[in-house]
Amino acid sequence: MLKKIALIIFPLLIGVEVADEIGILDRLAQLFNPILKYFKLPKEASIPLLVAQIFGLTYGAGVILRSVEEDQLSASDLMTLAIFLVICHAAIEDTLLFAALGANGLIILGMRVVLAIVITYLYAKYFVEKDQLEIEKLREVDCC
Repeated sequence: MLKKIALIIFPLLIGVEVADEIGILDRLAQLFNPILKYFKLPKEASIPLLVAQIFGLTYGAGVILRSVEEDQLSASDLMTLAIFLVICHAAIEDTLLFAALGANGLIILGMRVVLAIVITYLYAKYFVEKDQLEIEKLREVDCC
């Protein structure tokens, strides 16, 4: 079993490092840009989302923290990103690992992605706008 896990994880780790060096990650991240608008996320959220999808929260957290330090993501963006990633992170890695154990990877991946999209969309539609309006009201009160 450990051999199966190593045969899945090591090539993924090496593959992402190579993809990052030659710019493939940036091009893949651009594929997320049309989807991000439905979640009210900026295009800068695509790289953290992509990395967390491939490797999970631990590796993705480093990229997310770097984005925060560079002021690319707001608190609202982080909350929306976190909701999606809590439900669906390490999609490739987890799916391959569960498939190696005999589970149906297509069902696992499909359910996680659909659930993450629906819940994140609902959050973005009903709560992000409300939060942004409250922040604007607070700014108006502070400036007057």
